[in-house]
Amino acid sequence: MLKTIFTSVLLLGVLGYNTLNAQEKIDDDLNGFGEEVASDLDGFTDDVSGDLAGFSDEEVMNTESKNRKLHDDALRFSGNIAFKTSVGYKTHEVDGVDYSGVNQAQTSVYLQLDRKLSRDWKVRISSDAFYDAIYDLRGNEPYRQEVLDDYRTQLRLDDAYLQGRISASVDLKAGRQIVVWGKSDNIRITDVINPLDTRLPGMTDIEDLRLSVGIVKFDYYLKQWNLSAMVIPESRIMREPTPRGEFFPVDNVFNVPGGVVDPFPPLNTPATSWENMQYAFAANGVFSGWDLSFYAAEVLDQKSHFEEIPRPGVPLSGRTVSRIQMLGSAINVAYGSWLFKSEVAVLRGVKYNTSSDEKERFDALIGLEYMGIEESVISVEIANRHIFDYEQQMQYQADFVDQNEVQSALRITRSFANERLNATAVLSIFGLQWENGGFARVWLEYEVMDAVHANAGIVDYIGGDKPFREAIKDNDRVFADITYSF
Repeated sequence: MLKTIFTSVLLLGVLGYNTLNAQEKIDDDLNGFGEEVASDLDGFTDDVSGDLAGFSDEEVMNTESKNRKLHDDALRFSGNIAFKTSVGYKTHEVDGVDYSGVNQAQTSVYLQLDRKLSRDWKVRISSDAFYDAIYDLRGNEPYRQEVLDDYRTQLRLDDAYLQGRISASVDLKAGRQIVVWGKSDNIRITDVINPLDTRLPGMTDIEDLRLSVGIVKFDYYLKQWNLSAMVIPESRIMREPTPRGEFFPVDNVFNVPGGVVDPFPPLNTPATSWENMQYAFAANGVFSGWDLSFYAAEVLDQKSHFEEIPRPGVPLSGRTVSRIQMLGSAINVAYGSWLFKSEVAVLRGVKYNTSSDEKERFDALIGLEYMGIEESVISVEIANRHIFDYEQQMQYQADFVDQNEVQSALRITRSFANERLNATAVLSIFGLQWENGGFARVWLEYEVMDAVHANAGIVDYIGGDKPFREAIKDNDRVFADITYSF
């Protein structure tokens, strides 16, 4: 089924500021204007009252209109309301819960407030919330409380920052925000600043998975270069699938006599403190036909590990994340209809479950995009993560990693009907010979009318030699959503 779907889509792809200062200026220009006109027209009004009848009313209306426009520019409220559903078409059960059939009936709301404080400063605050009624409609299923807490409801603060210009060449952005590093659209190599929300793996692109994190960011502009220095005080880590939920069937992954400890050790977030302060620096240069970036960071890893090495007969310890240091670079080069991209990163301090030593890892990616077919984009990306001082036991429980972890991503997008309809297919799979599993997603996006968009598609989870991906291979589903933006 996967090959048929993906081959079909592949063939389809191949063939086919007003500001507040302005307000003050207008007010200054109009100040006393009424008195001046009254003085000049003293004794004259009676003679021309017929010609000027209604003039004062029109002037007031025009001024009010200008004031209203300035107010609208200074304060903007936007957002969207969406309904999402999905249906699992393969029978699969985790922890006594049958996830086949309709397994999502989610209503979500996203709100964003933008406020201009002056010509150079603004504030943005955004948040999202959802309620998934499926957990009440299927109340006979023995959902764990942890699953209900993570998937039934959410109320979350997203962006919340102050942004402005300190001088002609220095900007400041402080608060919860997203900082995107690297050039890849599908695979993270140098993109280490923001954690991801991976509760529903394979269902959403990386750009929609990043979680905002508290950052104080300074940008300095020097000709073609933008230099960014960041202090990251907030210790925020990824949202992973809930243990013993549909996408984290720990009892199927960890083969332990008598079963895995219940509840499974929680993922502990490091405290937000001076000791856990994170730092990052980036230099981005944009030139004619190409761009180049350099990165350096000391941040929290987005891969968790047990605080103590698992041992037979010893209860599993809690899970946490370590601090890593990263040096990396990324480049894009455009040539005609082709775009070449590459990323490299050296990471130090990476910790695994089955070794007491911190490891050093070298990650590299090469990618290619082709835009020579009308209304179509085809991209291929291949990455490898090489672990230095690899230990043989890391191949088995509870790490399940090879010395070289290869990941491939293929994306095909084609637009129809003046871009009102977009078809996209994504394949993300691991292993040099694709033996370690992954997923394929194919979907259509349709602009129903202004401000209303609908999506529908299918996700195929591919099993393989890695237990985590083999354990969720029957989570395949069709999905649909409709969104109204305002």
